[in-house]
Amino acid sequence: MITPAGDARRRLDAFFAPRAVAVIGASRDPAKVGGSVLANLRSAGFDGRIVAVNTRTDIVQGLPAVRSIVAADGPIDLAVLAVPAAEVLPALEQCVAKGVGGAVVLSAGFRETGAAGREREAALRAWLAGQPIRVLGPNCLGWIRPARKLNVTFAPGMPVAGPIAFISHSGALAVAILDWSRDRRLGFSLFASLGNQADLTETDLLRAVIDDAETRVVVAYLEGVADGRAFFGALGALAAVKPVVVLKAGRSPEGARAVSSHTGALAGSDVAFDAAVRQAGAVRVRSIEELFDLARVLATQPLPRGRCLTIVTNGGGLGIVAADAARDAGLVVTPLAEDVRARLRAVLPPTASVGNPVDLVGDADAARFANALHALGPGHGADALLVLLTAQAATDSPTVARAILAATRDWPLPVAAAFVGGARIAPGAHALEEAGLPCYPFPEPAVAALGGMALLAERGRTRRAATTRVLPPDQALASLASLRAAGCLRLGIMDLAPVLTACGIAVATPVGVKTAAEAGAAAARVGFPIALKLLSPDISHKTDVGGVRLGLGSVAAVEEAARAMQERAARARPDATIEGFAVQPMVAPGKELLLGSVRDPQFGPLVMVGFGGIYVEVLRDTAARLAPVDADEARAMLEELRLAPVLHGVRGEPPVDLRALAVTIARFSALAAGAPGLEELELNPLVAGASGAVAVDARATLEVFRSLRDGVPSPQVPIRRCCEGR
Repeated sequence: MITPAGDARRRLDAFFAPRAVAVIGASRDPAKVGGSVLANLRSAGFDGRIVAVNTRTDIVQGLPAVRSIVAADGPIDLAVLAVPAAEVLPALEQCVAKGVGGAVVLSAGFRETGAAGREREAALRAWLAGQPIRVLGPNCLGWIRPARKLNVTFAPGMPVAGPIAFISHSGALAVAILDWSRDRRLGFSLFASLGNQADLTETDLLRAVIDDAETRVVVAYLEGVADGRAFFGALGALAAVKPVVVLKAGRSPEGARAVSSHTGALAGSDVAFDAAVRQAGAVRVRSIEELFDLARVLATQPLPRGRCLTIVTNGGGLGIVAADAARDAGLVVTPLAEDVRARLRAVLPPTASVGNPVDLVGDADAARFANALHALGPGHGADALLVLLTAQAATDSPTVARAILAATRDWPLPVAAAFVGGARIAPGAHALEEAGLPCYPFPEPAVAALGGMALLAERGRTRRAATTRVLPPDQALASLASLRAAGCLRLGIMDLAPVLTACGIAVATPVGVKTAAEAGAAAARVGFPIALKLLSPDISHKTDVGGVRLGLGSVAAVEEAARAMQERAARARPDATIEGFAVQPMVAPGKELLLGSVRDPQFGPLVMVGFGGIYVEVLRDTAARLAPVDADEARAMLEELRLAPVLHGVRGEPPVDLRALAVTIARFSALAAGAPGLEELELNPLVAGASGAVAVDARATLEVFRSLRDGVPSPQVPIRRCCEGR
């Protein structure tokens, strides 16, 4: 359960607003960690009480020192530990005895150092579980609260106060960002390095900054999450009130689970993380540069209402580059309305272009920029504005900067700039940054940042529009429970047809038979044309051995196909058990989709939809969400697909019933999320057409198979195979 934001914030008051800070392991040498922390705390101008704790001396950097924290006079809110790893737990025990509310453990020597360190950290975690103190670290850079003049890190320098909260899993990256941010006057409300997260995690800090008045934007560098669903809940609660931008390392496929289904092959922990960020209403970026490019504009500019971008430039080439970048960023550079163009013509020379981009040409001075911006005005129809400047003969960048600021000061839409050049444009770029208008060195990062803002705004609106979700029907749950109790490893279409039907998902229900003659008789009852499929618990992909025949139109054709199918399978897989055949009615032509789910170890059930049928792993055109999703979210998933236009109908083909398809996805996701022990579930193909969607084949893996896979068969349940691999 998510802790209310106010409660989470109050529980961390020792970090956010301490009145007294103790440095345990304070050193006279500023080059040492304990000395550097004490020096940073003092040089930052912390106006609370500072207590130096040193077991061997009475004076540290001019401050009187105590031999232990329990010997300090008065209450201590926050303790900073810079002692050897073996001394951390005894020091924390003293902190608890003193009534300290929070501790920052900078000390290394825990799980990052090998077996002994892992044991030490395990002991620390076990002890912390029952204690009132909250701990950041160990093995972290520390904590900075600039507006409170609180710097308890060992990194040199102090960032300026500002509206950005930065949360990092990497101390080394945090040091680099601190140094980089000072040159760019990037201001922080919070700067936190989490280290090994023996107690406080990224989720705790996301909850805590929800109602932090000093924080307007939250950016995070993460290498994983401690609890996926808790992270998802906290991220969603935060993104509902403040923009959140996330950079997560580790996008490679090595993190994918080793599973048997197409869905499992496509889904990994990174897919689940991306889905969580998207659904929560946050944005994920791919680089450190993108992380802070977007943070800069979010810190000072309002979110856009849409995706229309107006570009004003003094160089035609820059305008073309920006327009191309806008397309990549999902922004639209549309022609200006005729009345706006008329206003521009009235104040610009004939050589200027009044399209979009608005090209003021190379001799444009500050007055021309001002005239153009005033003629445009905040109501000219765009959702964002980008102003470009390159150093040309008449360029006076500080004056142009002042003109931009004066003309756009009250605009209710985001404004960004790109001043391209060197020393001649640097003063103007600096003037814009000082005034809170983000200025970038090139058009592309500026456009990408505005595109990220538009995406954040859209996700925020979509997230708030989500509707109530439903649980799967009792009948479906009961059917799965019976199969699981019987010890099934994997389920096929015949096992799953009653389950799916109970959930309101249409199924081309097959008839199982043993012999070719039985297949012919069953086909006559089902009605032609029919599909014939091989049944084998040992063959996962039937088409690889010729185990699927479609459109058979007579008893003789069915019997002949069954015999040929059995012979081919015997030659290709002599070790495989052939149980018989499935006889299915053919469904109306449509688009072959995959609809699948896997249970991610951290985030739980993940639902995916994509194009491809047997080619889904080749096309890799899928969209994923954490389950369950409602029909609106399912529809959004479909529109994300690269081949989404095919669903709307192309070259005279009828469109797919997208509403019915979205409802099917929502019902499927409810089953995936609500059925205990359902590890994997896949409908492939799910044939979508003008009259709805029908599951043609299905497979599932229940939890009992996981225990066997891990080498621990369940002694309570006899393991058997049902309709595996159909």
